[in-house]
Amino acid sequence: MSHPTVAEPWVAKPLARLMEDARLISGVLLYPTGKAVGQFGFSNAADVMSVCALTSAINASARELGRQLDGKPFYEMHHAGAERQVFMARCLAGSQEFLFVGVFDQESSFGVVEIYFEEFQKALEKLSPETPKPGVGPSGDFEGELNRSLDKLFGPLGR
Repeated sequence: MSHPTVAEPWVAKPLARLMEDARLISGVLLYPTGKAVGQFGFSNAADVMSVCALTSAINASARELGRQLDGKPFYEMHHAGAERQVFMARCLAGSQEFLFVGVFDQESSFGVVEIYFEEFQKALEKLSPETPKPGVGPSGDFEGELNRSLDKLFGPLGR
């Protein structure tokens, strides 16, 4: 099984443990803005970029839909496909919010993924993201931030 690649080293151990314990095929931890923090199971940056963009958009839509239907945002989602399943949830490290999306197959189950995701959440709560240097945090430059995080995960892509 491969090891996670991370743009922020503090998340490497908890992400590796979640990947192994829950028997996930692939996954991405990201900021709600779409900036990748860590990933495993993907061989190229384009796939991670697509997953980050989709996860960020799904999260925004699900929160609003939850507010309109139940009066509170939806923070966790599960989709069971014929061969593979997708789990998406929010988690916190300190006061910083993150999103996680993971893919699994018959080697695991939704219940197992939920149990190990709870452990992952608890591990993250004990950690704090590295304090960004002045001028480095969310700038509103979605594409630029995503490309910089993908460069950290996969190396520069033809630049």
